Amino acid sequence: MEHIKIKRSLENYINRDIPQSVLVVNTSGETVINESSPNYYYGTIPEYKVTKEGDFVLDSFGQKIPNTIDIKIFLKQNLDDMGFFTDLEFVPKRPSLTQAPNNFNPFIDGRIAGGPIDFYYTPPVTVTGTTDDSHLNYVKTKRVDSNGKPIYQPNLNVSKDKNYFNGVIVNNSEYTIYKKNAEMGDISGTGIQFKTFHNDIVKKRNFLNEIVTWGYTEWSSPNSGWNSTNVDLYANTKKEELLGIVFKPEVIDDVFINRGVVDIFERNAILSEIKSTNDLDNLRGGYLVSE
Repeated sequence: MEHIKIKRSLENYINRDIPQSVLVVNTSGETVINESSPNYYYGTIPEYKVTKEGDFVLDSFGQKIPNTIDIKIFLKQNLDDMGFFTDLEFVPKRPSLTQAPNNFNPFIDGRIAGGPIDFYYTPPVTVTGTTDDSHLNYVKTKRVDSNGKPIYQPNLNVSKDKNYFNGVIVNNSEYTIYKKNAEMGDISGTGIQFKTFHNDIVKKRNFLNEIVTWGYTEWSSPNSGWNSTNVDLYANTKKEELLGIVFKPEVIDDVFINRGVVDIFERNAILSEIKSTNDLDNLRGGYLVSE
């Protein structure tokens, strides 16, 4: 376990603003600070974020934003490649099961003896969510309309890879439906589909307390699940001598071709291989290293 000590200066979070609204004139005609004013936070760390005038900063839902002291934590992880696995020959259980057990879940129950491969197939799943409209930039054409807005042409593939489709499917005054990274042979069943609504605008404040807006966008991505194209049954084992080995060993040979003493260009041919002082280390008694 590694312990990390982080110091933060609270001065960066203490309020040092004195709004005009907290300044009052007393009976002596002097301008003083009304410390009982709800907008007076000088010398304190407010529970919620406030402006220089002492008003609360509200989010898009009209709620006060808690004033937090954020600390960045750097997470590290080590990856260990298990290396080569070996397929073992095995005798499957016969006869094979014809029906999966009740409530059988391959993700939880794992592998069962005698179960054919189709026991482990899972139905397709579609993942859905919401995002901003920034992906529209990837499917727009280079043309603009009379108002200077980009034109979105249905069925126009703007992908640089001819094997994939990036483009608009449907475009009207209410919304635009478009695809990214869809396979050309199955555009409807692959890739990520977005649906951006033109009249449904989302307004929020970013981390700089700036108001940003975008068109409300829904996305969906089909997942084929486990099927014959990505699932198979094997008996895998790990041999001790292959622990930590992640690729086949490469053999480097030192090769020297002796063209004979009659070849007057032999020495010049060897010297032509020397480009630096490091090459001299590779010239071992007249033998050049070839990798």
